[in-house]
Amino acid sequence: MSDHLRFDTGGGPRPPLLRRLFPEPGNPLTWSLPIYRAWGIRVRIHLLFLVYIAVKLIGAASGSNFTLVALILATLFLLVLLHEYGHCFACRWVGGSADDILLWPLGGLAFCRPPRRWKADLITTLGGPAVNVVLFPILALALYALTRSWGAVFFNPFTPSQGWLLAAPHGLTGQLLFAAHYTNALLLAFNMLVPMYPMDAGRTLHAILWRSLGHRRGLHITVHVGIGAACVLGVIGIAANETLLLALAILGGLTCFFERRQLMLAPAYSTDLDDFEPAEPSPRLIARERQHAIEVERILEKIAREGMGNLSRRERKTLAHETRRRRNG
Repeated sequence: MSDHLRFDTGGGPRPPLLRRLFPEPGNPLTWSLPIYRAWGIRVRIHLLFLVYIAVKLIGAASGSNFTLVALILATLFLLVLLHEYGHCFACRWVGGSADDILLWPLGGLAFCRPPRRWKADLITTLGGPAVNVVLFPILALALYALTRSWGAVFFNPFTPSQGWLLAAPHGLTGQLLFAAHYTNALLLAFNMLVPMYPMDAGRTLHAILWRSLGHRRGLHITVHVGIGAACVLGVIGIAANETLLLALAILGGLTCFFERRQLMLAPAYSTDLDDFEPAEPSPRLIARERQHAIEVERILEKIAREGMGNLSRRERKTLAHETRRRRNG
């Protein structure tokens, strides 16, 4: 998602508070509250995230799971922030720039601009999940050491109360560990198991395809895979009555649709996609090209010794193919 979009807001001067909350009223992505700036990265929280937290807490206030909901929301905020910092620092490590993080209800957005190379893009993408991968065994083992029950570590993710009942009796420490472990596992699973934008699995797929097929062709395949994944996820969400899955499916489907639309329109207004690193030839292709060059050299030496009349049909076909290729550049 581009961080260079600007919208004409019109109107006259606005109060300072409104300018902070709605820097670009015509762009809903900017409706956020700046929290702090560290390491040259500004962190903002979207107004919808604040509304989401309030609705969740109000909804849980009358039930018995208020503590669980509150702890999950708190750890969600922290873990999403760490996840996005992983993207930012990985991007800087490969020579790119990253200066903005936006936290919102369905995760976070790190505004990263890595070098236009598939490997740099892949490293930037994997920087976020790497944080969750490192945290997973730490939180899992700590939770097991406290509860002495694997049931608190491995449970049905759609009914976390099963694990919560095993961790809650161990006081605030057990409750915090469970909430952090559960939220971290969900972030890792959703980001790396669903191959669609804006999930990290979708970006990982694109980087891998980019290596062998080029940026444009890889993106074309990725968005179509993503649309299919969004449809499957949406059906599962409806069948399981899981609002979160349905929301992710809608978000992913729309993101992939607009990526596809931009890809189709790009040649009409921009050559920007041509600036990306071209596909990297595979070792098999390199070996085949080398063998072809050796064969052409052998045929040319045969012509010099014996003349064109002694070439076999296969040799003539190989020579004609090489002639056409050189003629076409």
